[in-house]
Amino acid sequence: MMKPLFEQKTFTDSYLRNLTLYVFTAIICGALTGYYFPETGRHLEQVSHYFFMLLEVLIVPIIFIAVTYGVSYIFNIENAFKIVGQMILYFLLITSVSILLGMGSGLILKPGANTGINMMTINKELPQRFLNRSTNPLHISNYIIFLLISISAGIIIGLSKGKNKILRLLDEGKNLFFKLIKYVYIFLPIVIFCNITYGISVYGINTLLPLSKIVATVYLTSLFFIFGILGAVTSFFKISLWDFLISIKEEIILVVATSSSKTAFPMIFEKMESQGYDRKILRFVIPLGYNFNLAGACIYLSISCIFLIQFYNISLTLKDYFWLFIIISIASKTASGVPGSGFLALMFTLSRFGKIPITDLALLYSVDRFMNEARSVTNFIGITISAAIISKLNQKTINLKNDVP
Repeated sequence: MMKPLFEQKTFTDSYLRNLTLYVFTAIICGALTGYYFPETGRHLEQVSHYFFMLLEVLIVPIIFIAVTYGVSYIFNIENAFKIVGQMILYFLLITSVSILLGMGSGLILKPGANTGINMMTINKELPQRFLNRSTNPLHISNYIIFLLISISAGIIIGLSKGKNKILRLLDEGKNLFFKLIKYVYIFLPIVIFCNITYGISVYGINTLLPLSKIVATVYLTSLFFIFGILGAVTSFFKISLWDFLISIKEEIILVVATSSSKTAFPMIFEKMESQGYDRKILRFVIPLGYNFNLAGACIYLSISCIFLIQFYNISLTLKDYFWLFIIISIASKTASGVPGSGFLALMFTLSRFGKIPITDLALLYSVDRFMNEARSVTNFIGITISAAIISKLNQKTINLKNDVP
């Protein structure tokens, strides 16, 4: 049985129990520093940049192990195909609804119409790292190859005779990376402080005001999705959405503070297991959900595209909107990662769609940081709820063929 992340009483465990307090303190101090000392804040971007580079080094193996473990583990469940079918159907329905909801909100609220934006006042310089990655066609394909290798490895292990031993090794490997991440998280408040300070220093309220309508549209649509769509879904399956959100509030705060849903990835397993959700389902659904069930990214991408369509006064046919829907569905699968991956997915969407100019894309980059929180939190909540629902659907019918970790 896997030990809970915070079971052992060590310095790091005690520290992480109070992480929410430290995060709030870092947010307040960062906002004040960025407002009163903007010149200092402008030099702090690299701190969070290198932190997330380190975090990616640790989390990528965890995702590989989790996906491989989950896929191989599903072979030990008698109703495995039923669970896989439920997951695929749920992911497709939720992401499709979120894209349609984002498009509908954009068409109704019209965030890109009559903005009164003077392009001369907008910083039109994109960070070079985005330009480099967007022009590299291998970025998207490498990520898809990574997922295919993980899934294929899981299938091979699941069909092999010595899978129990391999699964135990994978479990030990995952626990090792979890321990390493616990030590890395000690520096989270410092990173959050630098992240908030930089954001306030560089962008601030003056950048937000001209584009406040699209920011408001993303937030309102995300809230409606969480409390409207997911609220109705959880109610149907006899799950209290409010109680569920309260139970994972620490992880939600962490996602908001870091603008990345991945920062809560190592913690959510133990949290949901302690609440009675099936460990086998969580290990299968959550890792795949981080790649294929990103409702927040779908909402962000669809609203951003509608904004640009309205901003440039572009006329599209029903066929064009359908094609845009397909591209967003594909692009959203690349939006799981460190902060900024959603904007990269937007660049991928526009380049493939081909009917929306990307010359002034820095217009949206200037407020992307403000929308990133809504995008990340919606992704995270959608992923956890999907695992809760599929676990609840199968909690009375799961039978193991073999005793594995």
